Amino acid sequence: MKKLGTFLLLGALVGIGGLSTVSTPAKAQIKTNFTNITDQNDFYYNKFTNIAYHPKSSKKNAYIWNDTHTKKLYNLKSYPNYTWFKVASGTYKGSHNWVQVTNSPDSKRGWVYKSNLTKGYNSKGYQITSKRYGKYSGGYYHVPAGKKNIYLWDWTHTKKRLNIKSYTNQTFSRRHSVIMTHNGSKHWYYYVGIQTKKQTVYGYVRSDQVKVGKTTDHSGQDVLFPGAFVGTKDYVQYINQGKYQKLAREIVKLFPNTPVDLGLSRIAAYNYATNDTWEEDAPETIETTGYKDIVPFESVATYLMAHKTQTNAQKIAGIEKLLNKAGYTKAKRAKLSGYKLGIYIINNVKGGKVTESGELLKGNWYGLVIGKTE
Repeated sequence: MKKLGTFLLLGALVGIGGLSTVSTPAKAQIKTNFTNITDQNDFYYNKFTNIAYHPKSSKKNAYIWNDTHTKKLYNLKSYPNYTWFKVASGTYKGSHNWVQVTNSPDSKRGWVYKSNLTKGYNSKGYQITSKRYGKYSGGYYHVPAGKKNIYLWDWTHTKKRLNIKSYTNQTFSRRHSVIMTHNGSKHWYYYVGIQTKKQTVYGYVRSDQVKVGKTTDHSGQDVLFPGAFVGTKDYVQYINQGKYQKLAREIVKLFPNTPVDLGLSRIAAYNYATNDTWEEDAPETIETTGYKDIVPFESVATYLMAHKTQTNAQKIAGIEKLLNKAGYTKAKRAKLSGYKLGIYIINNVKGGKVTESGELLKGNWYGLVIGKTE
């Protein structure tokens, strides 16, 4: 199913054997005055040690040039803390002492006279000495509750992009992982994205400052998909506290002695629901292992989708009529024994549907069942 990745922010970059899936870029036919160019591909495979260089002097002018050697792009002394990585060697006007270099994020690239460089990582500042994808990407992580500041840093570890200590209500994933070296110490950092009110902010966070697993804090979240929850406890908390879960709370009251169950709620959402949040393929059904005697109220789900703009009071009145018609009167619902309630509701909420371009639209998703655990 193509859209399952929207349930949680997943680090989509996946590699093999700890290497990036980004292949060596094909060389476009560019105008250059350098000849005898030999590519060095270690950078693209995250093998940095043998191609790492740093400025020989932090005071002397030493320039990085464009491909035609007609424009000075960067002055090495302006980046005293950078490590530069060799991506090619070449000849200019008979000199074989030229190398093409780039910085860690590959955002500054050009040709420099090799004698202006010293082999090895820069001893100043923070240096990314290893970058990994594959098993070092993906996964679920969250910010633990606490008063200590936790920052997202840029790749140089000189700019704080965001203090994330208050974003305990988000589950995020690693895009990739790096080892940063500083003053002889090494630490793993994860490259992650945190959603603020305005945008998603990306940066590096030290691995020991975040916790493995999904968050159980859903405060302030308008829409969460079924896969976002750890267990029944945090799902019930979401229903009870969610700003847009008012209809769900009213439906739960119709089953006073039937406790909500997360596993059964996922079954309701994927197997018996109406849903307009998907632009393409509908959700795949899931296994019902662990549950028996499932009673789906598909007529309720159909009704809610057909009347999604009604008030909650009108919807509850319609639901009660359909439950009565199905033989589940108020009296019978009050006497249900041994049953659990599966419920999943997105009720005409903006953000319930996300287009391929990232536009947030109103979405609806209604599922309701009862059943027993095996």
